[in-house]
Amino acid sequence: MTRQFAILGLGYFGSTVARELKRHNNQLLGVDRDESRVDAMAEHLDHAVIADVTDEKALAELSLENYDAVVIDVDGNLEASVICTLHAKELGAREIWAKAHSDAHYKLLDRLGADHIVYPEYDTGIRVAESLNYHAMVDFIRLGEREFIVEIEATERLTEHCATVAQLDIDERALCLVAIKRGDEVIRAPERNTELACGDHLVLMGDLAALRELGNKL
Repeated sequence: MTRQFAILGLGYFGSTVARELKRHNNQLLGVDRDESRVDAMAEHLDHAVIADVTDEKALAELSLENYDAVVIDVDGNLEASVICTLHAKELGAREIWAKAHSDAHYKLLDRLGADHIVYPEYDTGIRVAESLNYHAMVDFIRLGEREFIVEIEATERLTEHCATVAQLDIDERALCLVAIKRGDEVIRAPERNTELACGDHLVLMGDLAALRELGNKL
């Protein structure tokens, strides 16, 4: 189903979001005060507008309330980002995604009612730290304060001691093995007698402490 999105600010983040949304055949409005940015993205946009995203009158003419979501990317300018978010909220935007540049910026956007706040430096820093700490971790998603979904690669050390799922000795009250990814194959809810191979990707969901305990086996 085709959806409609407004991208306010066509910096690297906003442009990347726009290209990906267009790849999925969505309808896009792109707005930036920099004419060269708008021109560079024109082929990916259904409507391209050169305007200051902090100008309330200019935003009012865009009918932001008609879009499924509004994405705000104002490069390195906290004041402009806050003003744009405030106007979008007051103009009735259904769902606001805004990019934060600092902890203070994050808090301001949250207070203004942004529905989703993207903080790339923080999120990437967390991922790098976790990957360095648990070298076999491929990816993770935070579900809550202590609940995560993680994807880890089965190391040679792990498979030497755990030849099957049963031998992982997972506490099923705290941790669930959702799937095993083996090349192009995905084994959903694997049985306890499923054999493990070095290089398998294990997708697990559960408590942070249980995940760390398993991580010590890698």
